[in-house]
Amino acid sequence: MNNQSLDVYQHVQRVLIAVGIVALFLVLVYLLYRAAQILLLLFACILVAVFLDGLAVYLSDRTLLSRGWALALVLTLLLVISVAGGWLMGPRIADQVVQLTERIPDAVESIRSGLLQYEWVQRLLSSTPEPQQILPLGSEVLGSLTGIFSTAVGYVTSVPVVLFLGVYLAASPHLYIKGAIHLLPLARRNRAREVFDALGQALRWWLIGRMASMAVVGALTVLGLSIIGVSLALTLGLIAALLSFVPYLGPVLSAIPALLVVLVESPKKVIHVALVYSAVQALESYFITPLIQHRAVSIPPALLLIAQILMGVLAGPVGVLLSTPLAVVVVVVVQMLYVQDVLGDSIEALGEQSSSHTPSGG
Repeated sequence: MNNQSLDVYQHVQRVLIAVGIVALFLVLVYLLYRAAQILLLLFACILVAVFLDGLAVYLSDRTLLSRGWALALVLTLLLVISVAGGWLMGPRIADQVVQLTERIPDAVESIRSGLLQYEWVQRLLSSTPEPQQILPLGSEVLGSLTGIFSTAVGYVTSVPVVLFLGVYLAASPHLYIKGAIHLLPLARRNRAREVFDALGQALRWWLIGRMASMAVVGALTVLGLSIIGVSLALTLGLIAALLSFVPYLGPVLSAIPALLVVLVESPKKVIHVALVYSAVQALESYFITPLIQHRAVSIPPALLLIAQILMGVLAGPVGVLLSTPLAVVVVVVVQMLYVQDVLGDSIEALGEQSSSHTPSGG
């Protein structure tokens, strides 16, 4: 084989290797996309485990209890609180949820009737096609709504699985971390352990910040709505607390049910409700968050919004829900493995910064 033939052979070989790598990458991306829901549920299990492990380590460090007994006590206390809360507030919340589901359609119809009073709206409706002509579109929308409902039911039924697996992970986190580290070369294992510790600290402090924010937002919303006389204040406050788990986007979405309910009860209160939600959001953004931010991790707002939009497109509601902790993971990994190790900059990563305030839970 002459030199020219050898060069052609090597060139073809390099091209085939490059094509193979690209094809393998595309297959991997496709598989990750198809398994996105499962991977996100697994990440939710890890978040539950991080939360429980943090509470167990905190209790163990301040008592004579071992970590195992501390975790058992944490689980018992959480179970007692959940059962007591359900027994005391469950019937009232359930009744208000039923009322909420009945009033929202009435509010939508009220908005429609109010808009029909305007001549330009009537002209707009008169220029639209007849219902028979848009029936296929209506069927498509109905199918989409049905799909959304089915997806929501699937998410609810996944909650017990996430909690169960989260408890298992929290029972022996070192076992799983050690197994993951052993998949790496010996020279990289110590650095991998540092990254895992930083990730645990960052996620733990992010959860602490979110839980504190959720509690305060829920309480202030219930108080504000009760003061202005909104009948479903407890349920609306619970919705506001839960949706505040998603920064920036969640508080906006939580105001929609309240505004619709007030449209049925007393349209004059719409401005009052909007002021309550605006005031709570202002307190959360400018007082509550800065108060806990000196210890809890913080992510730039623009980065969070980009992560929420991207995960919403790729994975739907669950992606939006878990977009912020995923962003925390990405930021820590980039800071430690790229900025510190590759670029050589001496920055303090999120988890490393938080580790000075609390012991590692492993």
